[in-house]
Amino acid sequence: MDRNATARLGLAALALAALPSAVAAQPVSSATLTNASLAKSEAILGGAPSRLTAILAEQKGLPLPVPARVEPLRPAAGSPVMALPAIAYEAPKVREAIVRGQPDLFGSVALAISRTPLDHRWRKVERARLTGEHARYAASLRHLDAVDRIEAVNRYVNRRVEFVDDSVQFGRADVWVTAAQTLRRGRGDCEDYAIAKMQLLRAAGFDDRDLYLVIVKDLVRRADHAVLVVRAGGRALVLDNGTDRVLDSAAVSDYRPMLTLAADGAWTHGYRRPLPPITIASADIGPLSPSAAP
Repeated sequence: MDRNATARLGLAALALAALPSAVAAQPVSSATLTNASLAKSEAILGGAPSRLTAILAEQKGLPLPVPARVEPLRPAAGSPVMALPAIAYEAPKVREAIVRGQPDLFGSVALAISRTPLDHRWRKVERARLTGEHARYAASLRHLDAVDRIEAVNRYVNRRVEFVDDSVQFGRADVWVTAAQTLRRGRGDCEDYAIAKMQLLRAAGFDDRDLYLVIVKDLVRRADHAVLVVRAGGRALVLDNGTDRVLDSAAVSDYRPMLTLAADGAWTHGYRRPLPPITIASADIGPLSPSAAP
């Protein structure tokens, strides 16, 4: 194992060790571990299969996972649409953690970290300027309310970008490019969609601190994926290349977040573990045995 791979493995172990006692990863089945996909978890933790998956397998005494290729998610317009549950959009509960900027997404608990293996890719795209017709379109949305702007940008990118895997487009895996490059080419993979939407929403008036690029595991397709999550009105709204619908993250149960990147920080994710019941001994004192006769 080279020095870079060792460093990435150390980061994964530290992230797991940093979980507080009431926070831990949800149980992972043997089938999920064995069939885990490689794309984003390779980029985060390195190796094939991912280091995080291998660590979880070793901890649970399961066989090491075998790499398996999966069919990538496709955009909403054109190719097959990803399976999403029927979700009522109206009146989700405002969540205090989201209001504070704590990205407790998809039922997880966000744990702040100082550095990630994706920092250099993130810095390259996070501050890139958007110009030309796409910037003018985004600016034209500023008079709309937040949800209308989010829905408009989600549709705009989904319908102008064709899903193409990085290995096909660039000849190597997991290349991050700016919104201008993605929209000019009209091609990209899941994080390219998310980055393009992030930059368009920034041009449409959203604060950097309300925009989160989230790397997730899709539990239905057993594939790694990336989405943009936008904080608006105390809710975390999900923009996905697999659908034109904007969904509340609290209503989406098929995504398990692994890493979240934003202008003001980065987070890994854990899950609350219910505490075991506490048995308290009875305070009642039973009858004393009669003393023995002298």
